[in-house]
Amino acid sequence: MQTLRPRRGGDILRSDVCGLGSASQVSAALKGLVETGLVAKLGRGIYAKPSALELLGKSTLMADAQARMAHQRALAAKQTRQQRRDPAAIYVRQLAKREGVVFAPTFADIWAQAVTKLAGDEIKSDKIDDLLVALTRAGKLSPRDMTKLVVAHHRSLASKAKLLQNSTSNRGLGWCKA
Repeated sequence: MQTLRPRRGGDILRSDVCGLGSASQVSAALKGLVETGLVAKLGRGIYAKPSALELLGKSTLMADAQARMAHQRALAAKQTRQQRRDPAAIYVRQLAKREGVVFAPTFADIWAQAVTKLAGDEIKSDKIDDLLVALTRAGKLSPRDMTKLVVAHHRSLASKAKLLQNSTSNRGLGWCKA
């Protein structure tokens, strides 16, 4: 409930709370909230606050939720495409494959994610960040090398995001095109 109260929108996606525990824990928590009437289930993985359901209606909330889900899928696909062209990401994936290292979250990782979400922070690691942690834990990278690769990876992501932002902000402005 602590993570659901501050939400502005009325719709709640399962993906909004999936990082707070295992899949079975999240399912049990959502089922309990539905049974107590604190949230209403609209569809598979889509929930709503009862006050918002009453105010906006099921169809509006479903449309908003489906739009958010489509946006999340598009962002994930975009991030995957960006990582394929990122030299640091390519190196990290190849090193992990060569060394046989995969990321397996520890209890401390799951706890840190839950605390971060509860604090309202929007820090999310991607697969490359996770692989870097796994490689360092396995002793295949020094902490210093890990830091260098994290910085290179995030600089690459930031520069690509900036290029994308500039290209989308110039769309529709005919006088800006060369």
